[in-house]
Amino acid sequence: MTDADIDVSIVVAAHNEERLLPRCLDALSRLSGPERVEIIVVDNRCTDRTAEVARAHDGVRVVREEQLGAVHAKAAGVRAARAPIVAILDADSVCPPDWISRIHDAFALDPSLVGLSGPARYTNGRAWGPIVVWWWYLWWHFVSFFIGRAVYAVGTNVAFRRDAYARSTGFDTGVLVGGDEMALFSALRKIGRTRFDLSLRVDTDGRRTQIGLARFLWEIVLLQYMINYPVYRLTGRTLRRAYQPGSTLR
Repeated sequence: MTDADIDVSIVVAAHNEERLLPRCLDALSRLSGPERVEIIVVDNRCTDRTAEVARAHDGVRVVREEQLGAVHAKAAGVRAARAPIVAILDADSVCPPDWISRIHDAFALDPSLVGLSGPARYTNGRAWGPIVVWWWYLWWHFVSFFIGRAVYAVGTNVAFRRDAYARSTGFDTGVLVGGDEMALFSALRKIGRTRFDLSLRVDTDGRRTQIGLARFLWEIVLLQYMINYPVYRLTGRTLRRAYQPGSTLR
């Protein structure tokens, strides 16, 4: 395919995800829409068979990013993308068959839209996990409704116009944990409209909930997002440099 033939570039960021990556790529192979896609798996300094697993799937292009960190991997994937729309899905996540069609249609129907995101549902892990994250997403949905712009994006379920990304500051690689997606939408909001759609869902691995509710609320909800990102915006320094615990992305 030439660049002009591709409707959507799908970026899959992965660090040592040989176990879950096949599930992600199998879901992408079952996309039901007419959109022409390219799939880019970013090998973020993997030491396992992640790259080999990716290359075994037809139509998958693998790029290597030596700078360790989810935000670096995603930025590398965007640099390699060729389509006018870029969608990002983590290697531990699974999208529904109509995921790309819904994304493509949303941008086609609203020329002012530059960024779109939706929730990620935990499919395993502790029973309280889906309840906690649903209230988290509902909060951001209401915030977006009242201010007319989405201020929060889910890292494993986000899409944007590549030209708007290029005209913005894009991913902020200075904030490595709990804010890279918020920084992305902060940049995109200066270019056009951003939206958070509660019905645009993907499924993701709930291994983060295995640490228990109290630790999950402190380390992931409060420290990574509610504290780390505001501190970074004020001081330029990040308090967290690794997605701990539960994620292979660093």
